Amino acid sequence: MAPTWHLAHHDGLPYRFTLPDGYDPAHRRYPVVLTLHGSAERGDDTQAHLTNGVDALGALPVIAVAPQCPREDTFGGSWYGGASATQAKVASLVRELATRRSVDRERISVIGFSMGAIGLWDLLLRHPGLFSAGVPIAGDLDVATVRAFDGLPIWAFHGERDDKVSNLAVRVAAKTLRPPFRYTEFQGVGHDSWRGAFGTPELWPWLLSQRSRVTAERGPHET
Repeated sequence: MAPTWHLAHHDGLPYRFTLPDGYDPAHRRYPVVLTLHGSAERGDDTQAHLTNGVDALGALPVIAVAPQCPREDTFGGSWYGGASATQAKVASLVRELATRRSVDRERISVIGFSMGAIGLWDLLLRHPGLFSAGVPIAGDLDVATVRAFDGLPIWAFHGERDDKVSNLAVRVAAKTLRPPFRYTEFQGVGHDSWRGAFGTPELWPWLLSQRSRVTAERGPHET
């Protein structure tokens, strides 16, 4: 059964969110998993970005959050000149989520695919400590920045035959970075490596076990 995605907005940025079974904000705090979609899912319909495996998050004991990037913008990153207006709104949204009493502030992670993964690398670079872990799928980064990610819980995925987003930079990262960095390359797979990533059973316990140090004050809000 597909999860129910509710609509909300933050600073003009539309996002969908789904809540775990038995959601109890009065007595529990939940991990958040943010997902950043690819370029083809940009727009203002608040539906197109709920694709490429995102519904799998509905089976997890998490609050899943999926913002939609406007058609004329990106999530930023090495392909798009660095930071972007939408990237700034995503970072602001995460900080706002961290104030909610239903959210486990030490477990806010991010998954990105293609354009979203390119932006994810840049978010991790520009906002250290914002996320407990990152999962870039079919993303790219500036190889000159690779060492800045040392020590961060990142599990990158890519297809061996991806002809849309090169895997060369993430291969450099895999050779350079020490654990907790992880890299999985799917042999014979093209750009749709999200299928293999979301189908990796070990990904979910790994992602939810990562914790970060956070300093944001917890507020009275609820999701």
